[in-house]
Amino acid sequence: MTLFKRSSMIILCAGVAIVFLLTGGPAFAQQDIDLLERRVTAIEDYVVTLPPTLVDLSKNLNISIQKYTSDLEASLETYSKKLQYNLDQRIEGLNRKAVVLNPFSKDYQTIQTNTGTFLIAIERMEPIKGGVRLHVNIGNPNYADYRNFKLKFFWGRKRVGEYAATYGQWRQSLKGFEFTFNGKIEKGKWNAMAVDLTPVSQGDLGYLECALSVSSIELGVE
Repeated sequence: MTLFKRSSMIILCAGVAIVFLLTGGPAFAQQDIDLLERRVTAIEDYVVTLPPTLVDLSKNLNISIQKYTSDLEASLETYSKKLQYNLDQRIEGLNRKAVVLNPFSKDYQTIQTNTGTFLIAIERMEPIKGGVRLHVNIGNPNYADYRNFKLKFFWGRKRVGEYAATYGQWRQSLKGFEFTFNGKIEKGKWNAMAVDLTPVSQGDLGYLECALSVSSIELGVE
């Protein structure tokens, strides 16, 4: 190809490009502007919908946080009560020298004292003025007689369930009295005695606790 032909080709391409820019350029530019405007409008429409959505999201989040906090507080309170109840049960179990009696039953129980093991049961209960009289049997399975003994009773409402009052509060609600006997608890037999609990009604004996202590022992001499 001669230099003249090459120059003619370059001039022709340049002319086509100029014609294209003069005739098609504005159309393409207008399309870009229209597309941009549509995109801006879509963004503006989306932004308008954001505030209500954010408010709903905030409300739902706040409700979720409140429910979680409430459930957590309830769980902690339940756990605390169970922990306190278990602790109270252990403290109560440390007092092995006291037994819980059923005043409406003749069943006997073993009771530990400062001098050994005895048996105790309530034979019967009868109402008296302002209270009740307990007919108590103390069994002495040992080989010695005992004198000068004391019976200590505590009575009141029964503590029920893990959601009841704390052990300390419940103990403070109990009434108690100590009875001193100068008689003898004879060996190898049941020894009968009467104890008057006043003021009390049968309905106040949901819980009845008893402890026994002895101050002297009589042993035979060969």
